[in-house]
Amino acid sequence: MLLLSLFLFALALALPAIPSMFEVARPKDDGRLFIPELYVRDPRWFGASFRKRLEPFVTAARDSGPSRAAIHMRMEEEVQWAPDLQIPGNERLRGIGVGDHVNVGAGAGIRDAYALERLDVERDVVARTLTSNDVMNIGPSVRILRWIDSDGPIDVGVDTDLGLSASGGAHVTLGDRVRFERVWGSPVSTRTAATEPLHLEAATATTVDAAMVQPGKSVIIYGRARVAAGTQLPEHLKVHGPVAIEAGVTIAGNVIARGDVTVAGNAVIGGHIFAEGDIRLGPGTRVSRAGVAKTVYAAGEVALSNDVDVFGWIVAENGGHSI
Repeated sequence: MLLLSLFLFALALALPAIPSMFEVARPKDDGRLFIPELYVRDPRWFGASFRKRLEPFVTAARDSGPSRAAIHMRMEEEVQWAPDLQIPGNERLRGIGVGDHVNVGAGAGIRDAYALERLDVERDVVARTLTSNDVMNIGPSVRILRWIDSDGPIDVGVDTDLGLSASGGAHVTLGDRVRFERVWGSPVSTRTAATEPLHLEAATATTVDAAMVQPGKSVIIYGRARVAAGTQLPEHLKVHGPVAIEAGVTIAGNVIARGDVTVAGNAVIGGHIFAEGDIRLGPGTRVSRAGVAKTVYAAGEVALSNDVDVFGWIVAENGGHSI
């Protein structure tokens, strides 16, 4: 009787898991997962909160001319204001520099710079944060320790490290070999020397082409997949393994893979790209469109060739870079 009771108890515990076991062994769930985007954190939260804390000082300083004050952020910080703030090159500046126009000289080391109109950062600068209400130009070999944010366009020079987060209210343009973890822009674009299509591995894979398209249904592949050049998929592509996407492909929905996602180039992805491995986007790749924010997310790394446009987030858990 005791053994029977224990068996029945174990069976009762296992019953709810049986459908999950079948789904893991042979996935069939291709339904859409509704995400209430109302609760998604503002991608520009760092810049917005920083501006809000500095707003009383900025308002008073613009009326009184060049000035200094101490304000409490996480700790007490010294803030200096000048309409045209010039931070000399090769100097170390503590505190926060604020101005209508801010120029950070080559080789300077600063904590925070905030420009109400234009922020120019010359080469080899190390900065904790950079904020602008309009244009932001970042020179080559700049290192950001935390984050940057701009209401206007951001132009990033070669060999720059953007730190933990980079966000812009307009176009964010990355030069060669720019490193990042999270980038938000409308769009995030690359202007680099990597203009050749990416190499796709010749490993045996299931070929996805027009013959596999069924109206209103996602394409689901078990194992390795390769999307043939010029294929148009009106729904989602879900691959239980890595996927290689040849040139000229259009996918209206999401691309989800339990491996790497490699796009040779000149492809259009209308939805999100999620990969449990790395993501490599070849030259001319477009993700989403103006006014529609999507996410390129890799549990591994992200690599971006020349002339890539991503409208929304690029998130690389193991770091990303332009090539």
